[in-house]
Amino acid sequence: MATSTRRRWLRPPQLRTLDADQDERHATWLELFFDLVFVISIAEVVHTLEDYRTLADFAGTAGMFVAVWWAWVGYTVYADRFDTDDLLHRVLVLAGMLAVVAMALSVHDALHGGSARFALAFVAVRGVVLLLNARARRHAAEARPLLNLYLTAFSIGASLWLVSVLVPEPARYLLWGVALVIELSAPWVGRHQIARAPIHASHLVERFGLFTLIVLGESVISVAQGVAKGAQGDWTAAMATSAVAGFLVVASLWWLYFDRLDDGTIRSVLRGLIWNYAHLPLLAGLVSVALGIEYAVREAATGQLERTTALALGAGTALYLLATVVTGRALRPGGDRRQWWWLGAVAATLAVGLVWPLGLPVGLLVVLDLVLAGLVAVEAVGRLETEPEDHAGTGPATRAGLTEGGPELGLPECSTWNIVGRGRRRPGPALPTTPEAAMRYRVTWNVEVDADDEGQARTAARQYLLENEDEALSKVVALDEGSSPPDVPKVDAGGSPAI
Repeated sequence: MATSTRRRWLRPPQLRTLDADQDERHATWLELFFDLVFVISIAEVVHTLEDYRTLADFAGTAGMFVAVWWAWVGYTVYADRFDTDDLLHRVLVLAGMLAVVAMALSVHDALHGGSARFALAFVAVRGVVLLLNARARRHAAEARPLLNLYLTAFSIGASLWLVSVLVPEPARYLLWGVALVIELSAPWVGRHQIARAPIHASHLVERFGLFTLIVLGESVISVAQGVAKGAQGDWTAAMATSAVAGFLVVASLWWLYFDRLDDGTIRSVLRGLIWNYAHLPLLAGLVSVALGIEYAVREAATGQLERTTALALGAGTALYLLATVVTGRALRPGGDRRQWWWLGAVAATLAVGLVWPLGLPVGLLVVLDLVLAGLVAVEAVGRLETEPEDHAGTGPATRAGLTEGGPELGLPECSTWNIVGRGRRRPGPALPTTPEAAMRYRVTWNVEVDADDEGQARTAARQYLLENEDEALSKVVALDEGSSPPDVPKVDAGGSPAI
């Protein structure tokens, strides 16, 4: 009994991503609680930009935002691999939350006399991450090469932040930049070690989505603050219109990001790194949009727009859309004709920010709404076109059908699609695994299917995998049109792999 209790309260960290029994993972209550302190951090970044609007202040605050984001990434990636939810883990994470609160309260004056406080708070945040990773290094032998690299890079970075307290400004800020570059480069340097200590793809995608929601929430608050500070008790039609238009901008950005999360999954170390780091400009763009919306709503009361407000909105939206394209390609490689619409929207929103007439603050938000609504419509139409069509009837299958007595898809002899399916590991899978299977607790199959379009190809491949792999819970996660790798079974009229 005593041993069982001790294990429950003090459980050594293990590399959870090698657990064959884990399929889907979701954020824990502690992770969600941890995210709350970063609501304060993001709010302080936005409030700092409200009070200090020079180019130098904007660049300096952007650098602090990188530090805030990187602090969140450090805890999140650690928990993805090693979360034990034991007593020591909880105590360390809660201590880290206190350090994050101190860091958040130091953001506002970090560029105006309070930089030493921000540096010391950041060192405390990174110190807890170092303790967590040092504990994992002791117990998780598989991840030790990667953790050796991380501990070295993070220690050097934290040391530079600590030494910077003794250095006068602006050299202090230079040391901060060098420290961040060293830490941010560590995962790229250790990408080969990451393959032996992988992340949990579905869990990490969800965690980044939740952090994106935090920043989107700050954008919604900015709409309300813009009305509150600009109205001063009197609402005008222009302010009400701009507030609605500002909210629609935020809603469209939410729609475009989260609709793309189901497009695929992270299937390699390189794509995982791209997914991770593309969120930095994505979130920075959102912060810029939040600031721009608040000021656009306030300036609607006077009818006079400042160029910095227009740039914050236009350039911020463009940066967000461009980064969303990159994250989408990381999840689902291959060509997509819709991406040209996205790039067109990037160019349009950037141009709006650069040249929009300063006497039309409401019009700026309305034009952004129209561009984003058009992009939402393009995405919706594209998804409808790729959804599988309903095919009635039973009987002997056609060439693209899968089994006798199954649905007759009636697909013409057209393009060949290389389908990648995924499911839980089972003994003796009917289809061969591929070397590309990044997660050891999953099995990846490749199947060729002749189909008329992508939606029909997905339907055919999914049905084949379900019928040929017992309790596989398979899901089609990626496909591309064209040639196939060696040893890929091809679905024929009898439903058997033609090997």
